[in-house]
Amino acid sequence: MDTFKKIIKLLVPLLGACLLVGFLTVLVLSRNLPDPKTFNERKISQSTKIYDRTGKILLYDIHGSQKRTLIPLSEISPNVIKTTLATEDHTFYEHHGFVLKSFLRAIFNSLVYHQPLQGVSTITQQLARNAFLTNERSLVRKIKEAILTVQIEKNYSKDQILEMYFNQIYFGDNNYGIEAASQYYFNKSAKDLTLAEAAYLTSLIQSPNYLSPYGAHRDELEQRKNWVLHRVEVVGYFSPEEIAQAKTEKITFATQSFGLKAPHFVMYVKSLLTDKFSEEELQQGGYTIITTLDMNLQTLAEDTVKKYGDYNEKHIGSKNLALLAEDPQTGQILAMVGSRDYWNTEAEGNVNATLSVRQPGSSFKPIVYATAFKKGYLPESVVFDTALNGVTANFSTDPNHPYLVTNYDETTRGPVTFRQALAQSLNIPSVKILYLAGIENAIQTAKDLGITTLTEAPDYYGLSLVLGGGGIKLIELVHAYTAFSQEGIIHPQTAILKITDSQGKVVQDFNLQNKEVLAPQIARLINSILTDNESRIPAFSPNSPLYFPNYEVAAKTGTDSEYRDAWTIGYTTSLASGVWAGNNDRSPVAPTGAPGAMVAAPCWHEFMEKAFEYYPPQSFTKPLPYDVASISKPMINGQYLINQQYQNRFTGEIKTVKEIHSILYYVNKDDPFGPSPANPYSDPQFALWETPVLIWAEQHLPNFKQEYNLNLGPDYYPISSNQSQIISFPDAPTITPIYPQNGDFLNNNFQFDFLITSPLGIKKAVLFWNQELLGDLTPQANNHYSFSLPPEKIQAQNELRIEAIDLNDQVTVLKEVVYH
Repeated sequence: MDTFKKIIKLLVPLLGACLLVGFLTVLVLSRNLPDPKTFNERKISQSTKIYDRTGKILLYDIHGSQKRTLIPLSEISPNVIKTTLATEDHTFYEHHGFVLKSFLRAIFNSLVYHQPLQGVSTITQQLARNAFLTNERSLVRKIKEAILTVQIEKNYSKDQILEMYFNQIYFGDNNYGIEAASQYYFNKSAKDLTLAEAAYLTSLIQSPNYLSPYGAHRDELEQRKNWVLHRVEVVGYFSPEEIAQAKTEKITFATQSFGLKAPHFVMYVKSLLTDKFSEEELQQGGYTIITTLDMNLQTLAEDTVKKYGDYNEKHIGSKNLALLAEDPQTGQILAMVGSRDYWNTEAEGNVNATLSVRQPGSSFKPIVYATAFKKGYLPESVVFDTALNGVTANFSTDPNHPYLVTNYDETTRGPVTFRQALAQSLNIPSVKILYLAGIENAIQTAKDLGITTLTEAPDYYGLSLVLGGGGIKLIELVHAYTAFSQEGIIHPQTAILKITDSQGKVVQDFNLQNKEVLAPQIARLINSILTDNESRIPAFSPNSPLYFPNYEVAAKTGTDSEYRDAWTIGYTTSLASGVWAGNNDRSPVAPTGAPGAMVAAPCWHEFMEKAFEYYPPQSFTKPLPYDVASISKPMINGQYLINQQYQNRFTGEIKTVKEIHSILYYVNKDDPFGPSPANPYSDPQFALWETPVLIWAEQHLPNFKQEYNLNLGPDYYPISSNQSQIISFPDAPTITPIYPQNGDFLNNNFQFDFLITSPLGIKKAVLFWNQELLGDLTPQANNHYSFSLPPEKIQAQNELRIEAIDLNDQVTVLKEVVYH
């Protein structure tokens, strides 16, 4: 008994000393520990997520060292909550931070047996360690962990602790938190995890990198998953039947392309984001980016590009293919495939060909024809498809540097309408139409339609512009065509619908904007030609890839002169898309060349045909009716065989002569509805156009030398109409001369009066006197417009021209001859 008392006397001071040392140790270690009260105030890095237009499909996660998305406990599947509790801490809702038995055992083994600290940690302990401490295995760290665990339990509810845990835990491959892991491994949100999927993710908590489903230890992962399912059955969370079903459920892990879907599009969006945010903001700011991408169309585009890309490489020699689709009603990019295989870096697959500047070939022609229509030309207007040798036309006035142009089939056709020339993609007529429209005007139209790459002076491109002489991006050319689809209205092109920050605050939101870049009638004329399969048939087969029997689809192909680039661009009322085919090194797509109709059009056709399921097309609005016969100007009115009256200036004798000429004989390209040129040879192109026309006429018109273009000598002059109006649409302005009228003598009254009306309203009216612009007419009461003519401008015979322009930019012209 005395011995026992002695032992007690020795142990009590020793125990007291140990308690004092322990207390002091806890006190010292507590000083440098973070305050768990501020856990929710920590700035946790959250990666920026890029989604498709539904906001459900994650395309890419922009992150630094951690990918993380914070979600509340209510958005986490009960399946994964139960599997995690069963395996990591099945008494979580019962203890106060740790299981004392396990904790003391770990301390004892460390002190007595010098074993590394190990053992089952509770969820709260794991949270304390992962959020605030390192993974070092030491007694000091274990004590710190215990202190933090007590403080966490004191300051937070169990559900709050569990929510913080699920947002903190590491699941491998830089994925932190259950939401990031669920998206990465299964392409779904954490709230949608099945029991089997939950078991797999819970398995990863033990050893996330070793047990990765993409690694070499799938057998061990399967064993661990089955053990997890066994645990949830043991603790009674699920019935045996549910466990059996989960064990047999076939699970497919997401195909990993470095967590990147629609890679060219995502990289394009990321480049747009870097204009708005810093790299650090994108990696840590937790922004949510909802893009315009339609995953149905994107998948269709990727599959179609791969199918025809493989075919083209094997059978034609074109190694690359790109496709872009856009909603013409909003300007939103719906699909973007920049190459056959983004991951094939040896073939430069990561280069986005939709953004590359390439030669568009004839796919630029609709822009030129639209420019010509803006000047008053019509689909029925005529130019000659002719050449000196019947094959190659020269358009250069420099004999040392000819500019030679041939049609795709190396033949010529004589007189063709603008409709035929565009529908059949004839090169020689198109070069003439660009000359008539004006190179500078065509470039301006292209810029109005969103083309940004034509930055050189007009002379740099010259007449080759209409054949693709100026480099363009596929993404911009598709966008330009949307203006035709929408009757002259264009919407700014966009790839982003919405941006919100980590708190859900909207940073950027899509706002539909409209801009009229073409008069509706101009766009309708282009639509009517590009959907006209009958006019296209002589150059394409009746059932070419450009034709859809049951739908109105406008389409145009393009091939550069050296067969390096092949294009097909087309659209409906609801969808626009374009395909480019070629080689990244700009080598020809085939030794003998291959046109866009062969290389790009089949891919484009299949994509459009299948896309109609999602974006069904409607019919285009027809052009407003017009009366071509009311136009007196030859060639513009479609007439190229002319009965021209001449009058002898001395005897008054009138003779009628048959004539055939190039359009420049009748038209001043800078004023197509003005007087015919007094000397057509003053136009540098006239001789180059006129001679092949006369050769063609001699070969194709019976009795040409006896009946056409007879020289009556200088005593005869042509009799032309003194009054003419540009083609008028039903709502175009009307001009009624009050004073003077055609043929009037002015005497000494120089105050002019005209009645000008329009249901749309008059924007302005201007007066030309002897081809000189004198200024605007002054509006008066009751739709009258006046002009005071300076007396010094008057000659014995004068040409007066009034142009009235309404609010829809429709023009009516009145011409008169008056005398003094």
